[in-house]
Amino acid sequence: MTQPSLFLTKEWQDITVEYGLLESVGDFDFAMPKHAISVAFLPRERVTWSVDGTKQTTALPAGSTFLYGNREFVWHHREKVSEYVTIYLDPNYLQQIAIENDLPAETKLTHRVIFPDPTILQVAHLFKGELLNAGLAGNLFAESLKNVLAVHLLRHYCESGIPQKKLALLSSGLDAVKLKQVEAYIEDHLAEEIAVEDMAALVPMSQFHFARAFKAATGETPHKYLTYRRIERAKVLLTVTKLAIAEVAYRVGFSNQSHFTAHFRKATGVTPKDYRLQCS
Repeated sequence: MTQPSLFLTKEWQDITVEYGLLESVGDFDFAMPKHAISVAFLPRERVTWSVDGTKQTTALPAGSTFLYGNREFVWHHREKVSEYVTIYLDPNYLQQIAIENDLPAETKLTHRVIFPDPTILQVAHLFKGELLNAGLAGNLFAESLKNVLAVHLLRHYCESGIPQKKLALLSSGLDAVKLKQVEAYIEDHLAEEIAVEDMAALVPMSQFHFARAFKAATGETPHKYLTYRRIERAKVLLTVTKLAIAEVAYRVGFSNQSHFTAHFRKATGVTPKDYRLQCS
């Protein structure tokens, strides 16, 4: 039976949340609001979208997060029912929180799409529940979620919220903007082979200079950082999907399941199978 479309929107002070369950499939143009945050709950093998007019067709893992920033993000093709939460946080509120914590007032959400973030995913699930089944002390509940989200965004996804260790090489060429560019590239290509020369070419720098600059800025070598991000993406897929472990390994860029299992156990102390059981 086809699921009906459902739209629910609720506003609280400084934040607006929309829950959508969309049955529409096929080709269309659906523009997302700028400076908003979205979470797609359902996985898709193939979706088509564009940023500033440049189209891409990719997979969409369950629980994927989107930060639209100031870019024109448009959905163009979907083959199955879609379920999502979109959150619009008042930029003035974000600026206020930044100032109160001795950060620069010029705070903007960075642009970043289709990446895992367990905190944002959890906030989205809680807002979904509130929209579908309003509970006791709803305003207080929404206020708490708003504060958690704002601080999380400032810490991780705003120009003024970049940790100090990532600012260490501003004078050497790998500044905050270039570092975010490399990080976004890694998130967008985790399932592919990524070489240091590919990352260095984005900046651009020599491989040697880039490797030193990246480690000084993040505390990790490019290879260790890439492995860390792959393991973190795998955790999300193991938690929110029923994909076979071999498929999870493939989607996060490991050549085979045994290689993936060895890295996962080293990082977490358990096998992917045991991790999934612990999270179920």
